Amino acid sequence: MDIMLFHDCACPLFLASAAWMDGAGNVRFAFVTGDVLRHNVQVRMFAFPYPLLLLAIWSGAVLAGDYVVLETSTRQFLAGWFAATKGEIVRSQLGQGMLNRRGFDMEYCYTVNGADYTGHRYRFDDRNGAFDYEAVIKRFPSGSRRMVYFDPANPADSVLSPGLDGCDLLLGLFAIPFNVVTFAVWVSAIRSRRDRGRPAPAGGVRIFQRKGETRVRLADFSAAAAGFFGLAAAAFAAAMVVVFAAGFVPGLRLMSTVLMMVGAAGVAAFLWTALRHLSGRYDLRIHEASQTLLLPPTGGRKEPLLVPRGEMVAVSMRRRASPSPSGQYFSYVPALERAALNAQPQSLELVNWGWREGKARALAGWLSQELGVPFKGMEEETKDYDQD
Repeated sequence: MDIMLFHDCACPLFLASAAWMDGAGNVRFAFVTGDVLRHNVQVRMFAFPYPLLLLAIWSGAVLAGDYVVLETSTRQFLAGWFAATKGEIVRSQLGQGMLNRRGFDMEYCYTVNGADYTGHRYRFDDRNGAFDYEAVIKRFPSGSRRMVYFDPANPADSVLSPGLDGCDLLLGLFAIPFNVVTFAVWVSAIRSRRDRGRPAPAGGVRIFQRKGETRVRLADFSAAAAGFFGLAAAAFAAAMVVVFAAGFVPGLRLMSTVLMMVGAAGVAAFLWTALRHLSGRYDLRIHEASQTLLLPPTGGRKEPLLVPRGEMVAVSMRRRASPSPSGQYFSYVPALERAALNAQPQSLELVNWGWREGKARALAGWLSQELGVPFKGMEEETKDYDQD
């Protein structure tokens, strides 16, 4: 495979061909399924028996693309400080790619400090599919004299077009969502294997002991995860808008502004989530003095729900089935069973998005001990998934 294919602005679309979105709003991959709104993406074994091998191959493709973009963009940036001299274009024509005419076949001669050199690069990313090859060939016809930019420390290292352009930054923008998703999948895969061996206490959720109160943080996101996914979402949306409005070779100033806005979106998502965590709105709060529980606004509840601790009769775990092209995907929701006087029994779900089985079971077991009520085990969820 021609590794420069990863430098095309369209390469993320190729990687995205392995994914789709189901009716529940979840991103599904050929070997991975996960909730976009959660930072722990579940890795499951579907048709292919070695999902981690596929994940490694996919990660290798993403890293190869990252390397090419970073290496060529860095060299282009440093070329902005190259010295300049007049040179003669000896040959200027389209290059040969894997399937068609691609890139540039150039040769130019120049002299530095009395020594003659021959160069072959237009830019360090000569095979970038976003270039208008024909226009470049017309700008540098054979026999013409043009400025050549060379490294003073190594005069043989030269280009005809130094410095970054908008496409370099656009490629970096495209890379952000795929790197975030890849990292999230690896984190989830590692956590999933760890949970099979020995689940973390209480499922690994954060528990805060305060005077007369126990808080259990059940928020769907950590602040860091919200920041990363906010960054990825903003980058994907911004890349689509830029390509639609300005094509694959946008202006450098435009792309600099867009990147700053995308970074600001990630920071805003981090700060907004961190403030919500600090407010305790999405914590399960167990009050010792009043013998009450304050349940977070999840499981269809729009506002926190205050219930007497004595009405809690059991802890359960609901198994939620979501359809996917490769079969059913199962996630697990810890819940409290409530039996109020003269009222129908209620099952109060504690999270919006299903967890891994080990994490949900560990939290349910901890709650059973903390509240002094039995753990009923697992039940099938009967209501529709989209009604949460």
